[in-house]
Amino acid sequence: MNVTLLVGSQRQLADGLPWLHRFASVLNCVPNAVVLGVEHRALARQVESAMQQGNESVTVDRVAADVDAVVAKMDTTKCRLLVMVDDVDDDRLQAAVFERCGVETVWLSVKAPPPEREDHIFSLDDPLHAMTTTVSRRLLGISPMLQLDHDWLQQDGGPPDADVEQALRLEQQRCDEGDLIWIPFPESPSHQSQYGVARALLHQSSKASIALVHAKQGWDRSLLTQVRYWASHVAEPMDRDARLELAQSLSEGSQPNWEFLGLISAAAMLAAFGLLQNSAAVIIGAMLIAPLMTPIMGAGLSLAQGNRPLFQTSCLTIGIGFAGGFFSSFLFGLLVRAVQTPVVTAEMWSRCNPSPLDFCVGLVGGMAASYARTRSHLSSALAGAAIAAALVPPIATAGLQAAFGVWEVTDHGWPVFGPLLLVSVNVLTIMIGTSFVLYARGLRVVSSASGRTEGGVAKVKDNKWATRTTVLLLTVVLMVFVWMLHLERLFL
Repeated sequence: MNVTLLVGSQRQLADGLPWLHRFASVLNCVPNAVVLGVEHRALARQVESAMQQGNESVTVDRVAADVDAVVAKMDTTKCRLLVMVDDVDDDRLQAAVFERCGVETVWLSVKAPPPEREDHIFSLDDPLHAMTTTVSRRLLGISPMLQLDHDWLQQDGGPPDADVEQALRLEQQRCDEGDLIWIPFPESPSHQSQYGVARALLHQSSKASIALVHAKQGWDRSLLTQVRYWASHVAEPMDRDARLELAQSLSEGSQPNWEFLGLISAAAMLAAFGLLQNSAAVIIGAMLIAPLMTPIMGAGLSLAQGNRPLFQTSCLTIGIGFAGGFFSSFLFGLLVRAVQTPVVTAEMWSRCNPSPLDFCVGLVGGMAASYARTRSHLSSALAGAAIAAALVPPIATAGLQAAFGVWEVTDHGWPVFGPLLLVSVNVLTIMIGTSFVLYARGLRVVSSASGRTEGGVAKVKDNKWATRTTVLLLTVVLMVFVWMLHLERLFL
């Protein structure tokens, strides 16, 4: 196991090296360093020379100045603790690494070497004092003696300027040169009310060194980091311009309008004609012109980004498309019924008995369609994914059977309800599969002080909403799966 210092400049090396050796000594780990920037060979040699003066035989690694690269590097090495020295130029990168890294991280503003006495160590906003004591004992071998204060912090989100001023005033009044203030974060710092104050104190403290400590993440977040690392190697994340363009395209395509309603109605009537004629070619043509895939992918994007307004708009558009397709095929069925005797064809009955295998069709189809949407040279695959998902024919089948008055369950399947169940499964699984792929391709919430997302206006606090909504959708899918198994047993 090792303690790693992330170095981006000579100043960070000089300020961070004493803290690195202190942490490594207390933790009984090997001190290590990683240079930020694969092109910084001269800095890497300086780091290696400085490290060897401590009688260590070290090999200094270099990593790209990218959040994903740094996080992946820490996850794939035997790093127990990551140490960063505050740098205004790298503030955004350091904040992202601090929040996302899968190992315990200390973000330092260094004013002096590590303290040797307990009366030089303070804590901030730790009412029980237990967490700060534990962290200080484990990393420095001594306990904090005093606590600045914890009553002045707001509990309703980002702190106002008055809180920052109060924090700086407390630091100047109670701390001497060389003191240390610990600020531990038990969970994601993006969800902590004191994070904004801590960031301000980190950059503006005048006397004391500041240490923001983010404890090691649980197994679920570590697993998520590993999945993200694996996904980034299968397909590299999109660049920022491409992400913004795709997010804007899906957002605009998820807006309800008359063109969308007209296309989905025309596709449903065309599918209804193909179903009545048992014509697979006509049914495929109806799938190709149906625009329903775009708002479903927009809903998947909203889950990946935590964008609640986009999710609501996409669901509204999906609902309008569903209603338009159903009623247009229903009216077409009434017209057919007026001129000839209605017949439920084999193509229609084939969509009345959904099976658990339909989950795979929607999930894989949604993942394939979203991946093709993120790769311009694979745009031709979108048509195949739309055909595989088969969203419009079940809607048209339900509308025709309702117009024909076919409601009784037969050995062929469950009319009206069966096709509606099939299209519901497809919509949910496409939505979930899309969210996974878009998240892996980089269209996700990027935690920052402003709490914004690329291509959207959702705040970081919507992370919890997106997670809960995804879990809810998965639960609904599982319930439908169980119901499908029940229907299969009834027909056997």
